Amino acid sequence: MSVSPIIALENVSKQFRSPDGQINTILQNISFSITTNQTCSITGESGSGKSTLLNIIGGLDYPSSGSVFWKEKYIHTFSTDQLAFLRQSFLGFIFQSSNLIPELTVLENILFPVRIAGKNIQPYRSQAMELLQQLNIANQAQQIPEKLSGGERQRVAIARALILCPELIIADEPTGNLDEKNAAVVIDFLLKLCNEYHSSLLLVTHNTIFAEKMQRSFTVKSGELIRLNMGLRPIPRKESWTP
Repeated sequence: MSVSPIIALENVSKQFRSPDGQINTILQNISFSITTNQTCSITGESGSGKSTLLNIIGGLDYPSSGSVFWKEKYIHTFSTDQLAFLRQSFLGFIFQSSNLIPELTVLENILFPVRIAGKNIQPYRSQAMELLQQLNIANQAQQIPEKLSGGERQRVAIARALILCPELIIADEPTGNLDEKNAAVVIDFLLKLCNEYHSSLLLVTHNTIFAEKMQRSFTVKSGELIRLNMGLRPIPRKESWTP
């Protein structure tokens, strides 16, 4: 039985106009999908369009042509506010820099998405502490980010991304600022917790060892997404989705 994708792109292209008026193609005719509990990696040289692709997948940018679907729903019919509302619980983001709020404690940083979503903080406190326990930094719950190591800050970023149990975690070079040992620890924690929280994972990385830990691997080259292992799934039909 086929499984419906939670994210799918159909013939997505992206062009930019340079200052001299020339049209530059960053991405061309990309079709790609992720299903529940899948882990995928995307590699590629700097400037190849990986981050642009992630922004399109996450609804932070629009393609020049083609379609993007979340859970078989065509997202380009939604307003910016509607997308922001849907994104809160559907997607979790982890970036190369942890982007923690320096004035907040570790626990407050993890609970910040809950606050932004307008939810009651209290029921999520125990879940946040459980995440910190699983990440081996529960003793840092009341610490501020500047007192943490780089690896610890990225673990907090993982907990923050997972606190609302999103269906997909998008991780853009999450270990780029870490040494090899801490990077490996962060990736292992990320895989473990995504599995436990039933979140799919899309990892952009320059590290081929980490890329090969994912179930499916792709690379961006000359604007095209090239499959390195396993098969792509069918693209769903267009539907509306009322948030």
